[in-house]
Amino acid sequence: MKVAVERCRAGDTEGGQVTRAHQLGFALLLLFAGFLLVVQLRANQAFLSRSALPSRRLEDLTVLIRRQQESDRRLKDEVAELEAKREEYQAGAARGRSLAVTMQTELSQLREALGLTGVHGPGIRVVLEASSGQTSVPQAQDLADVANELWAAGAEAVAVNGVRLRATDGFLQHGGAVRVAGKVIRDPFTITGIGDPDALEGALLARGGLIDGLRGIGLNITVSRLRDVMLPPRSGADIFRVVRPSAPAK
Repeated sequence: MKVAVERCRAGDTEGGQVTRAHQLGFALLLLFAGFLLVVQLRANQAFLSRSALPSRRLEDLTVLIRRQQESDRRLKDEVAELEAKREEYQAGAARGRSLAVTMQTELSQLREALGLTGVHGPGIRVVLEASSGQTSVPQAQDLADVANELWAAGAEAVAVNGVRLRATDGFLQHGGAVRVAGKVIRDPFTITGIGDPDALEGALLARGGLIDGLRGIGLNITVSRLRDVMLPPRSGADIFRVVRPSAPAK
């Protein structure tokens, strides 16, 4: 009986030791788990503190974004204004080029009308000569009549003995010669007109017309068509002795 009691006490002693060992292990496990939890919490706080922006920093970024947006808006407005100016300049340049072309065309036409440029084209030639024995000699009025007939028939340019004529030119008798555009020209007189040959010839050779009348007084007249004839530009500048530019109106 004594032996059984001793064995029971020994078993209780061993069971107590096992229980204390378990408790100690469980305590150590809890301690380790708490340590890991603390480490995890601290790591999370550090991460959040690093990733989170302070409120002042957020306000600064908001201000910067607004400024950038305002700058972007101003730049867009400036681009639109510059594009509008560019279109205006291009339109103005186009109008200027169109105006320059028109003025250049008008200038060319005026220079041709004033005889300042050489021209060529189809036309007609009229040669007036004195009759045999000089019983009938071409006069200044005869040359003027032929030139005016060519102008009236649609001639675009007329020259007499190489002198380019204008509508303002007059023929003056100068002894046995004729003076026109400051030049003295003599028999035979060659009057050349550029224009429609049919119209020019028809006007000159009309029955009972100018050429018939000149031939009737004994002048030798030859009329011929020209496929292409060159008329030289007018030489020398006109000198105005009377006219003066008028004063601008006030």
